[in-house]
Amino acid sequence: MKQISLFVFLTFFSINNSYSQEQDTAFSSIKNGISKPSILSTHPFGIFFSRIQGNFKSIPTRKHSLNISLESGNVWGTPIKTYIPNDESIRNEARKYEWHQAQYFFDEESLDAKSFELQIDGVIKGLRLNTNFRLGNQHELNLGLRFFMLTKGKAPFTILTSDKFVENFHNKIAGGDDPFDRGVFGHNKAQIKYLDRNGSRIELTNNDFFIGGLETTYYYYPKALSTDTFYTNFGAHFGTNLSKYNSSIDFGLSSNITKKILMPNENFVQIGLGLGALRKGVLNMKQNNVDFGTNNFIGHLESALEYNFISKKRTIHSFGVDFYFQTSLNKKDELEYIIPIRNPDAHKAWGHGVTNLYKNNNYWTFLYSFTKKVTTTFYLQQDFTVNNNPDIQTGVSIAFNLIK
Repeated sequence: MKQISLFVFLTFFSINNSYSQEQDTAFSSIKNGISKPSILSTHPFGIFFSRIQGNFKSIPTRKHSLNISLESGNVWGTPIKTYIPNDESIRNEARKYEWHQAQYFFDEESLDAKSFELQIDGVIKGLRLNTNFRLGNQHELNLGLRFFMLTKGKAPFTILTSDKFVENFHNKIAGGDDPFDRGVFGHNKAQIKYLDRNGSRIELTNNDFFIGGLETTYYYYPKALSTDTFYTNFGAHFGTNLSKYNSSIDFGLSSNITKKILMPNENFVQIGLGLGALRKGVLNMKQNNVDFGTNNFIGHLESALEYNFISKKRTIHSFGVDFYFQTSLNKKDELEYIIPIRNPDAHKAWGHGVTNLYKNNNYWTFLYSFTKKVTTTFYLQQDFTVNNNPDIQTGVSIAFNLIK
């Protein structure tokens, strides 16, 4: 992962454009930067608070525009209860054992500890609405709403992200026969249960729907840091979380750069790199918000590569790949002394739902879009490192101007 990010970073700053910048770019200018809708995963915790992603546009939106995105991601984690000892001597004792062995050396009934419980199963459907307003030659305001629903993921509404497809993929291509005990607990179920260490609870079942929140972002595109083929922007992000599980305001900052490489026949390549950090819960609007991690600050690094060619009918076709990296939700040192309790029916990868909360997570997204007056994008997302993001996530979006 570090090697991949370093490669993209070095490539970005070492590329020399071999072709004249005077090449005709009339048609390439139709498309404002890299075509990328929201690629944020339907992470079972991440859907409840704000997250930042890269903005790889070259200039502020020319006209008021609207982007409508639909997403579908399969999430899974066996039922598990985890203890966090209060006493430092017990923590030091727990440090002697691997996390999956610790339960055999402590008495659960008499343990002085906080605890949390987690069970994840289902397909999370997301709807995102985002509108952009040009505030000037260097300024832009984005407003967005996000909605989510938990479903069983049955056909015909879910195909690539259904339990059946995911397990067939594991069985025939990667992972083997039922590598995560999904078959033990049953396919095509919808249930997310989470009891945090403070006693606040989430219970979602089939077709439960909620408003995730409102997102307000201001972007500044400094001309002094941009050229005809190199673009920079900085963002300030305000997220208002509106679900009954988390009523709070998040704040973050981001910086993004994009490089365009012109090629013969009006084709071009674009490379983007984004970096940002978010402070969760800057303002809590109620006292019993669910705890979605002990790390208040969440950082991200995103890199994107896109190849574009123009067809005879003057449509821009774009093929892209995006790598997204996010820091852990829980403080990593706690992993050294937690005491997870295995569910009696779970045998394979039973602790991933908990241990991955203490690890940085990442995923790859593969995108295709075509642009004329409207940009339509399809994507497929894969969590290759199995870190609580969906096994498979798919999405489609349509972006168009509101004013001709």
